[in-house]
Amino acid sequence: MFGNLSRKIGAGVIVLSTAFSGAAYAGSDNARNITLESYDGTLFLVGQLDEVKNGYYLIDVEGLGVLSVDAAKVVCNGNACPTKG
Repeated sequence: MFGNLSRKIGAGVIVLSTAFSGAAYAGSDNARNITLESYDGTLFLVGQLDEVKNGYYLIDVEGLGVLSVDAAKVVCNGNACPTKG
């Protein structure tokens, strides 16, 4: 669907304007559900947070698998998001 979509997203290399619906995760582990949105509004991902490692969110997005997203480029919303402090 997205051709050669890289598994590493950040620094504006990939602009993904397609919004993913959280409906795919209805009934799954809601405690891990998060939404990542880029500061410029061009990236919107809904999925389950696997972990935060070396400044990257590892998010499992249905249909794409686990993506590594630069935490400095997005806002994380959801109960599983790490607290800032």
